Amino acid sequence: MRVPTSPYRVTLRLWVVFSLLMAAAAAVSGLLLLYLARPFIALLTASQAADAAVLLFSGAGVAGALAAVAGLAVGFLFAGRIRGIVKKAEALASPAGAALVQHVGDELGALDAAVGRLTLSMDQFVRDSDILARLPEGMLLVSPAGYLTSFNNTAQLLLGLPLERYRGTSLLGPSGLFPLNQENGALARLLEEAAAAPNPVHVDELPLTTASGQLLLLEITLQRHEWRLDSRALVLLFRDVSEKQRIREEIRRADQLALIGGMAARVAHEIRTPLATIRGLLELMHADLPQEGSPREYTARILQAIDRQNRLVEDLLTLSNPEPETWQEVSLAAVLDDVVGMIPTDARLALHCPKTLPSVWGDEFRLGQVFTNLFRNALEATPPSGGVDVRVETAEPGRVRIAVRNTGAGIPADLRERIFQPFFTTKARGTGLGLSIARQIVAAHKGVLTVQSDGATETVFVVELPTSAPGAAVGAAAARREGPGTHHG
Repeated sequence: MRVPTSPYRVTLRLWVVFSLLMAAAAAVSGLLLLYLARPFIALLTASQAADAAVLLFSGAGVAGALAAVAGLAVGFLFAGRIRGIVKKAEALASPAGAALVQHVGDELGALDAAVGRLTLSMDQFVRDSDILARLPEGMLLVSPAGYLTSFNNTAQLLLGLPLERYRGTSLLGPSGLFPLNQENGALARLLEEAAAAPNPVHVDELPLTTASGQLLLLEITLQRHEWRLDSRALVLLFRDVSEKQRIREEIRRADQLALIGGMAARVAHEIRTPLATIRGLLELMHADLPQEGSPREYTARILQAIDRQNRLVEDLLTLSNPEPETWQEVSLAAVLDDVVGMIPTDARLALHCPKTLPSVWGDEFRLGQVFTNLFRNALEATPPSGGVDVRVETAEPGRVRIAVRNTGAGIPADLRERIFQPFFTTKARGTGLGLSIARQIVAAHKGVLTVQSDGATETVFVVELPTSAPGAAVGAAAARREGPGTHHG
């Protein structure tokens, strides 16, 4: 606080001011007492008056000296208290506020400056708190020892956890927000790198597992921040990029489907017609051959192969255009009964469907394709001792849930999304189109097809379909009611 004094103004310390003020007050009091005592002194003899004057002046001097000492003590006491307040204010003030403080030479000026700096810091704190609360990114403040010290509301929303319970705990500890395990090892290395790096450390995609066991894909930026020499922390900013990844997957899938659509059109033009011609001629030849003998058996096998190729062409066409050809109310119970009746009878398959199930909207033939694929896949993956359990229920208002569960076979976690990709298959003779077509058809019906599995002994495919008519269905139904000759005036 000490600076060169101005030639026009000399700043005085508080203890000097208190000492001078109290000494002056004592002197004035003595002089006032001497003035008031004049009538009494006039009645005394000359020697007595001189003694009384000396006594009064001496008392005033002693009182002034004692007052000066008392003022010095009081000044030191108040100055010490003020220095303590200034020190605390400086500890709370930000460096930006300290840069704006004018240098002063007295304690009162220092107190005024510290309060001004603290006011600036509080204003900045309020602004920063408001900014942090509005940030689209989550923010975690981590101490140098790795403990969570602060966070914003966005962090709680993105992580889906009440973070107050983790305040003061080790971020990577067993009871911390991101317990250290195989998935969170990358975060531990990132924190070490950021603590030693002068510049921010950024990772576009980092998989993390929260304390609740939820797996997240986060974009993270870490930066070391120092408020003072004794106050530093790591600022961890993050956002959920799962949606970004989902959009990339949707774009990639759309590109694949666009490619398949063009290929399917060419296949339909180049292969479907010749196959139909070949099949017709083979059927004529097959009818003319003797009932017994190898030639008839050979032509039967050729016809089966042609039928498989025709089904492949149909699958490609369905994958490229899964939209319902008609929108109408469909009895899901009737569709499932028809599918069970069409596939070979199998004691492992059990269907549980309530009679009062609400109807869904869409294309009955397309929905039959979905459940035919799911039932056949489940039976093929189930050993003779296992079972396939199909349960239908109302999941929530406006939606129906169909769960196809098979035992004896699981799907590894790394394959649960890949099985829906076109041409991906784990079967020796599969085309890899069945599940992809099923998901596309369900999505075209405004529904969702997902898979759940323990990876070893059980797999459940879940289909959720809406029971309310989508906009396209409402428009189509209205057009049918109006008829081709209806006009509006």
